[in-house]
Amino acid sequence: MPCAAAAVGLLASGQVSSQHTVHQPYDIETFGAFRQLMLTGDFSPKVRLAEVMAKHPTTGVGALAEARGEITIFDGKLIVSYGQEGAVGDWGTESAALLAIGSAREWQSVLIEQDVEPSEIEAVIANAAAARGIDRDNSFPFEVRGILTSYVMHVNAAPTNGPHGMGLPMAITIERSGDPISSLVAGLYVSPDLVGVVVHGGQRTHAHWVSLDSTRTAHLDRWGLKRGAVLLLPKP
Repeated sequence: MPCAAAAVGLLASGQVSSQHTVHQPYDIETFGAFRQLMLTGDFSPKVRLAEVMAKHPTTGVGALAEARGEITIFDGKLIVSYGQEGAVGDWGTESAALLAIGSAREWQSVLIEQDVEPSEIEAVIANAAAARGIDRDNSFPFEVRGILTSYVMHVNAAPTNGPHGMGLPMAITIERSGDPISSLVAGLYVSPDLVGVVVHGGQRTHAHWVSLDSTRTAHLDRWGLKRGAVLLLPKP
C-alpha cells in the first residue's frame, strides 16, 4: 500500500497539491490559488460547491468559476452573489475558482471595545486570537457581527479577457462603498505559507461581507469595525 501511505503523508504535512491544501487544526482546506487569479486570470473550476458543502464547513470565502460572483459560508450556510444583474444559478451545480473553508466546533466571543481602522483589522484579529490560545502562525476561521466602517467591497461580474499581472484587475467587478452598515463577516486568517494562495501578498485575512438576512455577500477589500462589534474565534 505505498501509494496510500504517501497520500496520508501529504495530508499530514498539509500540502496536497498546488491547487488544493489541507491544514489542521480547524479543518482548513483551500482550492485554487489567489496568485493564479491575479497573474493569469485563472478562474477555471477547482471544486464543486456541492462537494464542499458535504464537508459541513462553518466558514468559507471564495469566488465563483468564470469570475461570475462571490461565495461565502457563514455559520454553515452557503451564500452566493452574482455580479451580473438578474443572474441566477443553482449552487448545487456551481463551482469555485477559489475557495478556502474551515470549521469551528465551538466559538468564543471577543467584544471589540474601541473603533478599529481598516489598517488595524488584521492585528486586532491576530492579537485577540493569540490572547485566547490560538497560534497566530496557524490558519483559523473567524466571524464578526457588528457595524462596518470605512469599507470597500466588490462582487465579481465577469472575466476581463485581457492582460493580467500586478496592478491589473483580476475581473470585472461591481464595487460598493459607503456609510457604516450593520453586517456579518466571514473570514479566514491564514498561516504564512497560504499568503498568495488564500489572500493577496502582504495580507493575512480574506474576509467577506454578508447581509443581516444572509442572502447577499461581497468580498471585502477594505473594512473597519465600530466599537461594540463581536469577533467570533474558534475555541482551541
